[in-house]
Amino acid sequence: MATKSEGIQRLLQAEQRANVKVAEAKKKKQKRLKEAKEEAKKEILLFKNNQETAFQDKMAKSQGFGEDYTAQINKQGLVEAAKLDECLATNEGRVVDWLVGLVSEIKPEVHRNYSVTGFA
Repeated sequence: MATKSEGIQRLLQAEQRANVKVAEAKKKKQKRLKEAKEEAKKEILLFKNNQETAFQDKMAKSQGFGEDYTAQINKQGLVEAAKLDECLATNEGRVVDWLVGLVSEIKPEVHRNYSVTGFA
């Protein structure tokens, strides 16, 4: 009987050691999963930041170099406005005279579409 109870005791001890090892393995697995999740989050954040930076660069290039391009467009607009003002100053008198001549010198004429048949 002593050997049976001794054998049972050894089996119980072996089962307890196995339970301890399984519990330790579960803890290690959980720890590795947690570390893997954190590392994946870091990689995702890094990838997202890289993609965002690349997107911003492409947007800046497609919009014409940002603020510099806007300043260049404004400068061109001012140059064109100055040219128009100069043209206005040189031709304003002639245009006003031409318009006054058209309004003041009325020449009554029969319109070419007027029918001579009398069905006007």
